[in-house]
Amino acid sequence: MYRHYLFTRWNLLMEGQSVYNNPKVPDSDEWMEHRMELFERYTLPSVLNQTCRNFQWLLSFAQETPDVITDRYRAYPFVKVIYEYPADFVRGLYRRVLNDGDILITSRLDNDDTIEPTYIAKIQEQYLSEFNEDFLLVDTDGRQLDLKTGKYYTVARRSNNSPFISLIEKVGQKYKSINGANIDIPIKTCYYCSHTKMEWHFPSLKIPERLYTMIIHDRNITNKIVGEPL
Repeated sequence: MYRHYLFTRWNLLMEGQSVYNNPKVPDSDEWMEHRMELFERYTLPSVLNQTCRNFQWLLSFAQETPDVITDRYRAYPFVKVIYEYPADFVRGLYRRVLNDGDILITSRLDNDDTIEPTYIAKIQEQYLSEFNEDFLLVDTDGRQLDLKTGKYYTVARRSNNSPFISLIEKVGQKYKSINGANIDIPIKTCYYCSHTKMEWHFPSLKIPERLYTMIIHDRNITNKIVGEPL
């Protein structure tokens, strides 16, 4: 048996930093309003429409987030609002409900992107058909949508791994990674390191299907149109 968690850092952007203490976000309320519009138009429906419902979606908010915002999402099925970095939350489960040898699947999704209805099912299929060791990194193909023009593009990137990755792991395993590093923490998760470097540590495969759409809008920080028109 396995547990599958989908991670979305809503406004807790990284460890120790949120939209409320990020100097690159001059107006937190305006940022939140804009992201809520994108989230509810694109991201939220794409997750609610998953054909497989055997997962939990962790929405990671900063402590300062008003209840009027977080309460909007608590009632949705398989959604859990948390106030800590999602990897830390799941590692905390190790002390309560997870045991050594349990199978854990963790996946990433930003709060302004979308996944196809079969995304969760396709990731879990890799566990059932391909997972026979202690770890497996699963990547997917996708596309970009330019909101200004409504046109779709291929995804071109320097690293092999996209941000849309999942890590399947046996809980509690000590591990010598592909690059030789000793990893002793009992739960690694898809946030073990930058998505561009995950393949340096874990055996990986890529599902050759476009299972995500990266939304390109005027407030993206790093994501730009870099591929060819579809």
